[in-house]
Amino acid sequence: MKINKWKVFQVIQFVFFFAVSVFLFLRKFDGTGLENTTEVKWVSFAIWLGFYLFLLALEYGIRFLVTIKNRR
Repeated sequence: MKINKWKVFQVIQFVFFFAVSVFLFLRKFDGTGLENTTEVKWVSFAIWLGFYLFLLALEYGIRFLVTIKNRR
């Protein structure tokens, strides 16, 4: 059975994303030392999610371009 490196990387990346997301929701204080309220948790998660989606879009864009280049 051949394992696709791309899929393995995607799974590792998702596990990392999930671990950081759990950390953002479980910490009592944010980076500035202030108490982490529910609103701050959601804002932190939204920023983290935006960064993750940006990376995914970049990866899929590069993969798309490589696939097109290899077809020629």
